Amino acid sequence: MTDRHIILAELVAATMLVAAHGACAESYPEKRISLVVGFGAGGMTDVTSRMLGRHMEKTLGVPVIIENKPGAGGTLAINSVGQMPVDGYTMVSIPADGPFTSAYLGKPINLDEWAIIGGYMPQERVVFAAKNAPFNTFQEMVEYARKSPVAFGDGASFWSARVMEAYAKKHHLQIAVVSHRSGQEASMAVIGGHVMAAETGTGTPAWTAGKAGELKILATLTPGGLAHFGMPDVPTLEKLGADYIVRTFYGYAVRVRTPPDRLEKLRAALNRAIEDPDVQQQMRAIDLTPAWIDPKAYDTTLRNVAEDADKLREYLKK
Repeated sequence: MTDRHIILAELVAATMLVAAHGACAESYPEKRISLVVGFGAGGMTDVTSRMLGRHMEKTLGVPVIIENKPGAGGTLAINSVGQMPVDGYTMVSIPADGPFTSAYLGKPINLDEWAIIGGYMPQERVVFAAKNAPFNTFQEMVEYARKSPVAFGDGASFWSARVMEAYAKKHHLQIAVVSHRSGQEASMAVIGGHVMAAETGTGTPAWTAGKAGELKILATLTPGGLAHFGMPDVPTLEKLGADYIVRTFYGYAVRVRTPPDRLEKLRAALNRAIEDPDVQQQMRAIDLTPAWIDPKAYDTTLRNVAEDADKLREYLKK
């Protein structure tokens, strides 16, 4: 074969490769997409992911399957997806609690290995008391816990649990945190009287029960408060003398080497889902606050969480 023929053959091969890549990009996705959720069924990460996933299916043209892998503040799911192929077919929930938990445990998530699809919701974390609890306000719970133990359920938020431990340490309270796999589980625990108090996010069964007067709403662990839900008198932990608070946001990510065209398709599908009037109505109907959070802004939010984790860990170790 002459040099001229070799060059022509290489050009043909290169042209076919480019064409194949273009066809692949245009046809993505060709199969179902998995969305791995780091919390149990019935919690707000799970519930919102199912809402958003159903709408993303319309844009992507393939099923979006929710897979629950609860544990370790969402990091079990993140670590699991970190071992999967980088092909744009597996997304993972990456709420602020995940980077907080991993940093607190001394095994921080390397966010440089993840490409943020986008954030989709801030959330207030609320402290509830059982209807028959011997206190009606957060301040009364503090006075009670100075003399008697209080079993306190966390709604799968590792961050919230550590904040309550820090508050108990500062004020010399007998509060024992009981871990759960989701806000759903924590809700059932406090509604059923298995724990005296608990924290979950808005939108959970505990939240619904609290609004109906079946649980007592005591405070929020997050700084936003509940004025926009018609409860301006519910105090924030920050105003009750806390040195540490919780900042809860939700979002999704894929592996950083995911082809850019696939990442952009996922971002567009999530953005459309969040802004869809039906999704907005469904989420607001259970007092959730859907809001598109730009990938760069959400990435910055997650990176800032590690500093909070380091400070809180050092305080609790003293």
